[in-house]
Amino acid sequence: MMGTKMTAWHTGNAGVVIQVLNIEEKGCAAIGFDVFARQPGGLYPDTPEAIRQELLRDIREKKLGTLVFTHEHADHFCPEDVAEALKMNPDLRIISTEETIRRIRALEPEAGRLTAVAASEQKYRVMTLPGMRLTLFNSIHMGDRFADIQNLVCLLEAGGKHLMLPGDARPEKFLYERTAVWSKKIDWLIGPFPLMGLPSSRRLIARYLELGHVLAIHFPRPDKDTEGWWKNAQHICETADDGLPVPVFGDEPGKRYEL
Repeated sequence: MMGTKMTAWHTGNAGVVIQVLNIEEKGCAAIGFDVFARQPGGLYPDTPEAIRQELLRDIREKKLGTLVFTHEHADHFCPEDVAEALKMNPDLRIISTEETIRRIRALEPEAGRLTAVAASEQKYRVMTLPGMRLTLFNSIHMGDRFADIQNLVCLLEAGGKHLMLPGDARPEKFLYERTAVWSKKIDWLIGPFPLMGLPSSRRLIARYLELGHVLAIHFPRPDKDTEGWWKNAQHICETADDGLPVPVFGDEPGKRYEL
């Protein structure tokens, strides 16, 4: 879109802030996805402290007014950090699953702008936000032992582009078919590396979507990646001859990518 600049700020692990700048009007809109992660010693890295402080500052100064959490796992969501953010800006809008919102309310019972998408919802949930439009739908979490976890797939229209942020959605036919009903053309897929590292997922993407670019995130800590998941996924992405774009690998927390 003419006069618009859009960036993705990778805040660590699965976290990203999408910022849309209207150059002509000098206006700015921002939305954060899974930006607070804290699981000390876990498989995936926490949100770095310097970035956490920058996020809280942006929330306090109302530069970041909406947060979305795709599910309640600690590598995507830290309730204590969210409670701190709400103290800095009680008008902060938070959109998430039933369990995530329940945990926030347990810490901040007076919080007013919390929106829970019910696990039973089968339709798209559409929300108009400043400078963008957000569409959500429920999906199954990847991994059989997490099949009972509600996960939100986030589809964002902003800056004249269509973005897909699937959280930890299981990379199966339902995910891509449902996304294609919203938009077959996806300018940016911003999601966990297995979506591009699994041949079965790549075949489904090629079948249902027209993919422009990929920002692969949610990589394990190097010292915890004993199975070589990251290296194997990178090899598949760089050698596959299926017409899909080679991802930008988001392995530098704090880096900003122009979309």
